Amino acid sequence: MSNNKILFKKTQFLKESWAYIAPTWEEMGLICLDLGVEINNSGKKFDTLITLAKGGWTWARTMADILQVYELSSFKLSFYDSMLPGKKLKKPLLEIPLSIPLAKKRVILFDDVNDSGESLEYALDYLNHFGPTSITTATLFHKPHAKIKPDFLGSETDAWIVFPHERREVIDGLAMKWKKNGLKIKEIRERLIKIGLPEKEVNIFLS
Repeated sequence: MSNNKILFKKTQFLKESWAYIAPTWEEMGLICLDLGVEINNSGKKFDTLITLAKGGWTWARTMADILQVYELSSFKLSFYDSMLPGKKLKKPLLEIPLSIPLAKKRVILFDDVNDSGESLEYALDYLNHFGPTSITTATLFHKPHAKIKPDFLGSETDAWIVFPHERREVIDGLAMKWKKNGLKIKEIRERLIKIGLPEKEVNIFLS
């Protein structure tokens, strides 16, 4: 991990046990660049970059460019079944399978965040069945409580990460939760802006 890692401002509210960080598009690009340079400096070369849908999609193309990897694909695991709303499964469902062969290929498995470590663990097990020569793991963010650690990581945090590619989803989700807790729209708007979300997007998506 680069010694020049970006420090993110954490925001925490009363009656919530977690903090939030909201990296900007520019900061995400810098994390990608630093991570990519670190991987390149390791001397590792790859034939294929595989990412986990949907979180890894936005930055997988950027990472593939930095690493000069020209084959890019993805698959999707989910710990939630639409038939059992709200209940987390012990083992994930394979919702979208991988569509390319990996036999004898040097693979880099990339994701935006390694949270619990479970997705990364199951993803490794799934990809190993395809017979690659090697699998290297890399994530932009890593949570210190995760059960496994990627080979390369961009930044470590215990905060709830609000990525720029999911702002509307997060605004909708937090607004719904905070409304249930008795907050008014004005207070919700102020909180979202305090977290670091752009005022223009907060106004559009809260309207």
